[in-house]
Amino acid sequence: MSITIPDPYLMLLVFVVFLLTMVLLNVWLFKPLIGFMDEREATLRKDLDSISSSDTQVQEIQQQIQDILSDARARSSEILQKATSDAKSHYEANLQKKQEELAKKLQDFRANLEKQKEVSKKELLAHLGEFEDALKLKIKQL
Repeated sequence: MSITIPDPYLMLLVFVVFLLTMVLLNVWLFKPLIGFMDEREATLRKDLDSISSSDTQVQEIQQQIQDILSDARARSSEILQKATSDAKSHYEANLQKKQEELAKKLQDFRANLEKQKEVSKKELLAHLGEFEDALKLKIKQL
């Protein structure tokens, strides 16, 4: 086996074809592929930033919702407490009014009863003689 030295023109031609192939691959394949990859990376980064800002907005909205709900709960508690307090004071006022009315009616009834007692007593005293006579008559009949 003998080693032969290849033809220098042939090697030069192969080298030129190799360089030409590399230049064409660079123009038609590598640059568009790298450009596509850079564009895809930029799009992904933009989408990630958008998602991050959307997540931040969602958290802000959730915080606003929580604030609104806690405010609504506080207001409803205040309204309920005020309504309960108003109802209680109204009830107590009505109760006091009814107690006063009943006390006045009782006082009037007692005064009227006392008057009737006096009238009945006077009538009995006025007719005492008649009752004594009727009683004596009944005793005699027995």
